[in-house]
Amino acid sequence: MQVEQTENLSPFLADLTDILVASVAAGASIGFVPPLARQVAEDYWLSVQEAVKDGRTILLLATENGKAYGSVQLVPCSKGNAHHRAEVHKLMVGPRSRRHGIGRRLMAALEHTAWENGRTLLILDTRRSDVADGLYGRMGYTRFGIVPAFTIDTDGTSHDTCFFYKHLTPAK
Repeated sequence: MQVEQTENLSPFLADLTDILVASVAAGASIGFVPPLARQVAEDYWLSVQEAVKDGRTILLLATENGKAYGSVQLVPCSKGNAHHRAEVHKLMVGPRSRRHGIGRRLMAALEHTAWENGRTLLILDTRRSDVADGLYGRMGYTRFGIVPAFTIDTDGTSHDTCFFYKHLTPAK
């Protein structure tokens, strides 16, 4: 399995669409609610493709033998006083591929990419008690707040969201 930055989603569009639909169906809190239509998922990835082309987003994929198994996005802040900062968006690993270290490898590559791009502070959020909640803590991210009822499911159930940050330091 390799993790690589990509500017062309076309070869992976079907895989990424599958991952997004399956992740939402499995309960991932990544901005969508189930059931997620394939066309909505594909349209989302096409919008990510535009953000990558415009330089607003850096996309990293975990791939093997021409197939994508996971992704994460680095979104650099464009504010004049925040060129040292970036947000981590939508860490996704297909449900069948979880628990094999793919998320950790994606995040490690994202941190390396952020550092190479002069970004030394990363910010992210995740639903409280979600699978990723534990991963971020194990990777050295600091939880700095919890917002109650930050997201709401289609049935009206609300969920708390945790916010994390990490200051990156040079590799030793």
